[in-house]
Parts: sequence; structure tokens; C-alpha cells
Amino acid sequence: MEFTADTIVIVIGVVSAVALAASIWNTRRQSVRMRRQLDLVEAAEAEVRRLLDELPEAVMLVDHEGVVRSTNFAALAMFDLNRRDMVDSHLVDYVNGDDQADLRAALQRAFTGDDVDPIQMEVLGGATERHTIEASFHLPKHTAVFDREQRLVVRFRDISEREQQARALHQARRRFQQAFHSAPTGMALVRLDDGRIVDANQSLAEMLRYDVEELVGCTLREFTHPDDVRSAQPHRARLELGIVDSFRLDQRYRRRDGEFVWARTRVSTTEDDGQLLAITHIEDVTEQRRAAEQLRYAARHDDLTGLPNRAFLMHKLHDRLAVAEVADVAVLFVDLDQFKVINDSLGHEVGDEVIREVARRLRSALRDHDVLARFGGDEFIVVLGGEPVDVAERLRRSVHPPIRVGEHELFVTASIGYSTNHESGMSPNDLLRDADAAMYRAKARGRDCVEAFEAGGYESGVKALRTTSELRHGIDRGEIVPYFQPIVDLESGRILGYEVLARWLHPDRGLLPPAEFLPLAEESGLLTEMGNRLLHDSLAQLARWRALGHPFAQCHLSVNVGTRQLVDPGFFDRVSDALAETGIDADSLWLEITETALLSDVKAATVALRELRGLGLHLSVDDFGTGYSSLTYLKRFPVETIKVDRSFVAGLGIDSEDTTIVEAVVQLGQSLGLSVVAEGIESALQLNRLRELGCDKGQGYLFGRPRPAELVQAERAGV
Repeated sequence: MEFTADTIVIVIGVVSAVALAASIWNTRRQSVRMRRQLDLVEAAEAEVRRLLDELPEAVMLVDHEGVVRSTNFAALAMFDLNRRDMVDSHLVDYVNGDDQADLRAALQRAFTGDDVDPIQMEVLGGATERHTIEASFHLPKHTAVFDREQRLVVRFRDISEREQQARALHQARRRFQQAFHSAPTGMALVRLDDGRIVDANQSLAEMLRYDVEELVGCTLREFTHPDDVRSAQPHRARLELGIVDSFRLDQRYRRRDGEFVWARTRVSTTEDDGQLLAITHIEDVTEQRRAAEQLRYAARHDDLTGLPNRAFLMHKLHDRLAVAEVADVAVLFVDLDQFKVINDSLGHEVGDEVIREVARRLRSALRDHDVLARFGGDEFIVVLGGEPVDVAERLRRSVHPPIRVGEHELFVTASIGYSTNHESGMSPNDLLRDADAAMYRAKARGRDCVEAFEAGGYESGVKALRTTSELRHGIDRGEIVPYFQPIVDLESGRILGYEVLARWLHPDRGLLPPAEFLPLAEESGLLTEMGNRLLHDSLAQLARWRALGHPFAQCHLSVNVGTRQLVDPGFFDRVSDALAETGIDADSLWLEITETALLSDVKAATVALRELRGLGLHLSVDDFGTGYSSLTYLKRFPVETIKVDRSFVAGLGIDSEDTTIVEAVVQLGQSLGLSVVAEGIESALQLNRLRELGCDKGQGYLFGRPRPAELVQAERAGV
């Protein structure tokens, strides 16, 4: 409800008249009639004061001298005074000294009838805290009936909160400007209606190599790559329509010199003095993108040759098979003949040069759309479409010319096997298996030739050479030998130990990897005998290294244990005897057990592991994640370490599912107080990601391939 100045004066005049009537009554106490009138007046006075005090607006009535003649409750509350102290006092006494002159001037002008604008002043005096108030002045046109003296109505409004908000807004704008202009990333304020730059900071100017003044008034479109202008249009349209309030994208901006920089652009809207603006953050990510590209390249390519690596090849092959008809895709498995002789006799540096030159020759013998990858070691894989015979022969001949490395002139040949997707639904592993079998047939034929895969050829060409009899004789003759692959601390790179891996020094076929004979050993029941022999031989080798005083021998050995070994009643005694015979302390031995072995006979495994742990040796779970991955057995069995299978590490940072699995295993190990070892680390990308995840240990080709004892000693003896 709004009250006019005249109304307020009349109300206050009534109060004054009531007071006058009370004075008259005091001089004429004897009059009964006047007492009755006084009672009526007092009642009227109380009612009027009540009405006045109920006004929500703070109001005072002052005279020409600035003396307060009347006030209501709201004004008393604002000045934090009582009515007795406020009435008949000077209004100027309650305001800040700096504001007193302005108040006096305003009062004088108001009494002359001039229009006076509201003034702001700070309340002092009896106030418990400072308030900023706004005072407005109104001179009534008519004087109240009971009050012949002219009074000025002064209305007050507390504007402290508004002033605080104004100051806060000013400070916020000042801080924004400071942050805007000192930000290390480029920033621009852009009008949404025409897209022109209202303001830009120094970082943006330096990024684009312009002065700030040159940028203001231009549009960002003028500096943006045309392709990126088109790609940003849908985002900007959604922003302008209010569908979204921000968006982010990477785009290129042209510098003064014409070069383009990649920048991560974040755009959001704000309003300033009623004008809709876009706040644009422009962060130079050129180096980040270049580094990311290098990491992506490193994750997909072989460091030595620059060719696609195994993981990338499998991805490419999977894509081709997904859209191919039967017999449309061919895979060639290329293996250099007797390359080990070069490595062992001339050293790995010469061997690496040979691999690089062979890779270059193979690449030059292929068409642009053919895929050549280094599969590992001296093995190459080719994926192509169409008939592979001519290509295979061309590849075989391409490696024949002598390769000169320093003073050495070397002659290299290759055995090549190939296969096609001869059946529908074949997987990349199926094709590689068949091509590998064909390559072994080429080796069996005398090397330096090409062989095609034939149905049933896998059994006849490969497994026929791996008979149980051969394996049994091989174990008896000591042909199954331990190779040692380093296990390192991922943080420092320090070698902590070696995993013992079996290799078969076959008298006819050369060095055979585990995949060539372990399945046969498992099926034939020879795995227990072979594993026990390998355990003893590896501990004996460690004892010889220690006897020679090699510092690197103060490490541990990790030996794999098969299912049948673990549940064999005599296994505990064999381990105990091997430790006693070789003199190796139990603390230096780790036994690695697969999930399948643990769960094949839970009761027997539990008893066996607790007995083995009682010797003081250590236990780890091998190939974690490929089997049951049950938390139950991790709690039941006394294991101390889990090893992440190489199949997941291979996809780390590339395949989202593999990355998630590795992260989960590391977190699981940490939460259960177990150390985590990552297998199959082959690239710096994998190493860096594992370090970020907090993985404890690792092994793989990045740190060292499995080596025979003599090479380990030669490499590490001087360290």
C-alpha cells in the first residue's frame, strides 16, 4: 500500500493534536467533560500511532531545522533507536559525517519546494551496524489540521543489500576481467548476433600472432579452417537456439603466418548488460595432438621396423574378414631361416639391421593395399586379397640378395606358408594358425620355399613332428631348457627377478617355443615330469650364478606349475628337495599357478598351496582374467600376486574393453593387498599407462625377451 506525503502528515498531525489536547486537559483536571474528551483523545492517539507504526515504510517528519518531530516504528528499527531518543533530535546526527552536508542541502532545497532527487547515506549513531539507506523528501501541499507548522516528510529505504550486490557484481566483473586477460589459454568474448569479437586476451593474440586490437571487431570465423567452420555450425546453431548452453570441439585456427594450430575450443553463453555473449576458450593442443598421434602410432607399430605390430595386424585382419567372401582374404606367414645364428654369432645390433632391411624389401615387393606386419622376432605376416602364390614367391625372392651390415655380408632366406579364409566364419586366429602350419611344412621341406595350407595339414605337417616319443626323449636328454625373462619394477625399471620359460632345443627343428610342445606334454601326462625337471634346472642355474658372485643373481625366480603338478602328492617333496639340493632359499622362489589349476580341485589345491607356502616360498596367479577370475579363491588361497594376461595388456590404451579389464585387475589387487604383474609389455604406451594405473611389476619384450642362461649371464654380468 502506497501512502502520499499529505496522508502521512495528516496522520502525524492527528497524533500532535492528541498531544495538544492532553496538555489542555492537564490544566483543567477539574473538568469532568474534559476528562472524557481526554480519554477519547488518548484512545485516538493510540490507534493512530498503531496505524502509523504498522506502515511498512520507514517515515519521519522533520522541521525546518532538521529536527525529528515524529517517526514510526520502521524508522526507529532502521536507526536502531527508541522513540524517546529519536524525537526532537537532529536527523543529521545519525548519518556519516561525509553525508551530513548532502543531507542538510537536500532538506533546505526540499523546504523551498524544489524537487530533490533521493540521496544515499550511511547510518551511524545508535546503529549497531552500518547501513546504506536512500532518503527521499516530500513537502506536503497542505498542513494537517492539528499541526500548523510546516513539516517535511522523509522516507527511508535500506539499500545495503543492493549496494552489496552492486559491489559484488563490480568485483566479479573486475575479477573476470583480470582472469580473462591473465589466463594462460586464449579467450575471446564474442557477440552471438553477429559473431564479432568484443574482447580478446593476450594469450589468444600470441597464439594467433596478432595484436589484441587487431582481433577485436573481427569474427573467429575469419581465423577458422573452412572445414572446421562447417563442422562447428550445428553446435553453434544449438547454442544460439538455447538448446544447449555450451559445447566443445577441436578445430584449427590460422595464424598470421598462414600456419594452422589445433585448439580445443569451449564455448558457453553469458549475458552482460542485456547483451548475449559467447565466452570462447581456445587452448592450443597442437603438441598434445602430435604426441597423441605418436603414441597411437607407437601402440600400433613395431619400434624396430615401423611396420604394423601384432595387435594392429589382428585388428586389420578382423575388419577384412568381417566383410569378405570365402577365399577373398589370404594370410602369408614369413619366417626367416636360421636367423638365430645371426643374432647369436654377430649380436643383436647386426640382427636388428637385418630385420630392418628385410622389412624394407618385403614392403617394396607388395602392393599399396597389402598389409605387412612384424609379428615378432624374425616373423612377418602379410594380409592381402586375391591369389597369394605370386606374391609369396615375390616375397621369397626379395630377401635373397646379400645384406651388408658393416663388414658383414649376409645371405638370408625365408620360409613362407599361406592360407586363405577357405571356410565361412573363420577368425584371424584360424587363418594365422593355418598359415603357421603351412610355414612349418616349408621349414620341413628344407626351408627357402613356399607352402600352401592343406586341410589336415596342421596335424600332418606340425603335430606329426611332435610325437610323445620325441618329447619323452627330449626330456631325458635335457633338451627342455629354461629360458629367463626379466620381471621388473615398473616405477624404477629395476630387475626384480626372472620368469622361467620352457624351450625345446629340438635336434631337427631347432628351438621350439612352448606352444609347440606344452599342449602335447599336458595331454600325454609328461608335463609333471618336465615341470619338475625345469624347476630343478632353473634353481641350479641360479645357484651357479650366485656361486660366481653375480650381483644380478640376488633376485627371485618365477616357475610355472601345471594342474597335475600342483595336485601331485609328491610335488611338495620335489620342491623341498630342489631347494635343499641347490641351496637356494625358499624366499627366492615364486610358483605361478593358473586359475584353471587352482580350481580343478579346490580342496587338494588349498592343502597343497598352504603346505608350499609353509616352506617360505611365494605364490602368484598366472594369466589372471582369462579363467574364472573369482574373488573367492583369491581370499581362500594364500596367493600374494596376480599376473595380468598379455592378451589384455596388448589392447591397453587401444581397446576399451581390454583397458577396463586391466584397470579393474590392478584396482582389485590393490584393494586386496596383492601385488600386480603385467605380462606382454611391448610398447612405451603400455608401460606409461600401467604406471598411471599403479601397476607394480611387469615383463615383456620392452624389457627383454626370454634368454638362455648364457646370454643372461653375458648381458647382466657386467651390470
